[in-house]
Amino acid sequence: MSSINTEKIRLNADLINPISACPFGEPITECPFIPYYTLNNEREQIMKIDVIPQEELDELRKFHRVCMEKYRNGEWPVKVTDVNTR
Repeated sequence: MSSINTEKIRLNADLINPISACPFGEPITECPFIPYYTLNNEREQIMKIDVIPQEELDELRKFHRVCMEKYRNGEWPVKVTDVNTR
């Protein structure tokens, strides 16, 4: 079994949460993380960080940061599955 304790995964540890599941509940339609959610296996999702080119990881990070900001500003509609309604 491959290790999830690699240098690349450690350097991109901030992406583990958004690549594993949407932290805001149901992702928006254009979310680039959706293909990783379909794996339905957190270990496999995390292992993808090791094979995704760094440039793509940087783009995922940018998207996630913008999404977090929009969520905080109330720009995304609250959905029944959002963490705030649990």
